[in-house]
Amino acid sequence: MLRLLDRLVGFVVGAVALALIATAFGQVVARYVFSQSFVWVLEVDVLLMVWLALLSGYLGVRRHGHMATDFLIVRLGEAARRRLAFAVHLLCALLVAVIGWNSLAVVDAMRGMYFVSIPLEQTALYMSLPVGMALMLVALVAEMRAMIGGERR
Repeated sequence: MLRLLDRLVGFVVGAVALALIATAFGQVVARYVFSQSFVWVLEVDVLLMVWLALLSGYLGVRRHGHMATDFLIVRLGEAARRRLAFAVHLLCALLVAVIGWNSLAVVDAMRGMYFVSIPLEQTALYMSLPVGMALMLVALVAEMRAMIGGERR
């Protein structure tokens, strides 16, 4: 099930990145070649960038792609490293759960508020928070289950 989710999120991240590149490049061409600009590009690009960042956070957790500092950890024994890794994952899970839960109030506060240049409610931007945090929570819980089961990752 997680592999399917990984592929789905990876596809969406790729599509969002392509859309972001296309709109940004189109804006540059329009502005510098045709001396015109699209008024909606900034808002669309902000929307795309936020979704890209938060969805990529899930992929980073699943692929172990986040940066880590280990100059102290390497001095610990294997058992202590495993316990510390689990504790770090647990703290991260608590953090994303709190952010995700509290972001629901932000999403609710944005209902009825629209972007200036595009006919879209701002909840489309702010929904990236609970969705991204929920995905990262899924990834962290899966990682912790693997740790408890003794799987090496």
